Amino acid sequence: MEKERRSTVGERSRRAILDAALECFTRLGWAATTIEDIRKVSGASVGSVYHHFGAKEGIAVALYIDCLRQYQEALRGRLEREHDAEAFVRAVVVHHITWSRAHPEAARYLIQMRRDEAVSAAEPEVQEATGDFARDGYARLKEFVKEGQLLRLPTTAYMPLLMGPAQELLRSWASGRAELKTGIEKVLADAAWKSLRPESPSGRSS
Repeated sequence: MEKERRSTVGERSRRAILDAALECFTRLGWAATTIEDIRKVSGASVGSVYHHFGAKEGIAVALYIDCLRQYQEALRGRLEREHDAEAFVRAVVVHHITWSRAHPEAARYLIQMRRDEAVSAAEPEVQEATGDFARDGYARLKEFVKEGQLLRLPTTAYMPLLMGPAQELLRSWASGRAELKTGIEKVLADAAWKSLRPESPSGRSS
């Protein structure tokens, strides 16, 4: 019982530190944020911060994985309800935009930190923590191709066609150069499906 209590307290402390880190990184920027900034906002002790994450880079990686898992779990729940290729493709694109609109701080953090040295140096850790989701997604796409529901293409072509335009829009949005206007997710979902839908026997897209 005591061990469970300590575990619960530890998880609450860890959650508070991650939430504080996202707030500080959003408000101050990753480079300018200090451990002390995060400690003050979270209410945790310095020892607790270092116990859970080590240096600031450890917090950055843990927060990146946490935000990515939140994104993936929400999408997983959505995709479990879709059983054909068109619905699958549209759900992925729509989720990419609507989740970002609903969770702007987390979405911007994922976009801005993806190529930061702190996160890129921990790529094996990120892949280990979240790689199953990507593998499951590719497996679904392969099944749709096998069933004739998706255009047969080189494997490396699917993700750029599926996510490329939406991701480019989000990069512009994250840097303040674009807005996520209502309805844009449908426009991008239409474009993704047009690029991936199978061709009819006559050689024209269905």
